[in-house]
Amino acid sequence: MVEKPPLIITAAITGGDYVSKFLTPHVPSTVEEVVEETVQVRKAGASVVHLHAKDPETGGPAPDPNPTLKKYVEGIRESEASDIIINVTTGGGRFVSPEKLDDMMKERTTFGQEMCSLNMGSINLWEDMGIPQLRDMIFGNPINTIVRWAGYMYENGVKPELEIYDTGMINAAKKLVAEGSLREPLHVQFVMFNGLSCMSPNLKTLLYCVESIPSNWTWSVCAPGRYEMEMAAAAIILGGHVRVGMEDNIYIERGVLAKSNAELVEKVVRIARELQREIATPDEARKILGIKKK
Repeated sequence: MVEKPPLIITAAITGGDYVSKFLTPHVPSTVEEVVEETVQVRKAGASVVHLHAKDPETGGPAPDPNPTLKKYVEGIRESEASDIIINVTTGGGRFVSPEKLDDMMKERTTFGQEMCSLNMGSINLWEDMGIPQLRDMIFGNPINTIVRWAGYMYENGVKPELEIYDTGMINAAKKLVAEGSLREPLHVQFVMFNGLSCMSPNLKTLLYCVESIPSNWTWSVCAPGRYEMEMAAAAIILGGHVRVGMEDNIYIERGVLAKSNAELVEKVVRIARELQREIATPDEARKILGIKKK
């Protein structure tokens, strides 16, 4: 039996477009709230924190480009959680004009973070929310955009975390490795959203994904909503890693809002310990992911 590495827990604490104060009063939004929430998830067992910029009043998405993410990073680096790996989203920018997108890319990769998410393709719709206008929209991320994002990340010493929403995106990652645009070993995250354009959150799909990537790649699972803990347990058993947090799930159990992201991290830690999986510290996570500490 192959010994499993310590479990890397990523806490996605702020949320993207859909999570706001209108859904839960507990989502952190101000710089101070984000820093304090990061401290708490670090104490709970997270070794990575994933950040989106939030409007400090509503908790909705802040516009791109914005200065908020840099303030988050600076505040975290001066806090009790200064050793945590910071992972900054690149998921915004789809409403930025083409002439400004390149400038946003350059800026987004220079905040001093060690990781950035990198969506590996275009997506029609994450979730059908009963809003007809959403069906006319697309999250566009063509191959040349992916290559440009990756180039700026490598230029600034940032490790890409490849977001895999569909199995075809695994093939895109392999192709970009072959042509030199992506550098092995890669870290991929299987986003099992169950939306109109994403992979279904079930064990059969996860096994297919894991068996489709090279053995020297590391991987994690992100399964929003009620599937979060179910798929987290599967990843723990299979030797992968886990993402939890209010970006993906605002409930600690059915009908009960999580009062903090730390509650969600603590739940994963309990599951991992029951399954005899050690929890990675930030430095252990860096070693697993091949990241040099900044």
